[in-house]
Amino acid sequence: TLVQYLVGAAGKGANLLLNIGPQPNGELPAASLGRLQGMGEWLRNYGETVYGTTAGDIPTQEWGVTTRKGERLYIHIMNLDATELFLPLACKVKSAVVYGTQTPVKMKRSKDGVTLQFDAPPTGVDYIVELVTK
Repeated sequence: TLVQYLVGAAGKGANLLLNIGPQPNGELPAASLGRLQGMGEWLRNYGETVYGTTAGDIPTQEWGVTTRKGERLYIHIMNLDATELFLPLACKVKSAVVYGTQTPVKMKRSKDGVTLQFDAPPTGVDYIVELVTK
């Protein structure tokens, strides 16, 4: 989806060019307008996790991407069929919450990183966990 491309570009420290242009009559195609509206709604809710961020500590994975802004590391989970996600991190993690709801996420720390633990596999186009790091 367009949201996955947007987050994927942010997770790689890149830009996303939408390449939307007018039809011969000067109007934008309805399909393009619908996609832009959907992206606008997503950005209203989750823009903090991509605007002004850099590529995260973990390169793009099959399960998703990470973005970073200061002490906050955003874990964008787009495709995980498990109830645990190991993150190989060199930094210390102070807390983990679901972005937007601030619901705590259980985690198990080890010398090699942290393992996020979920009651069920995360669902939705973009399930975001916000880590506060040292």
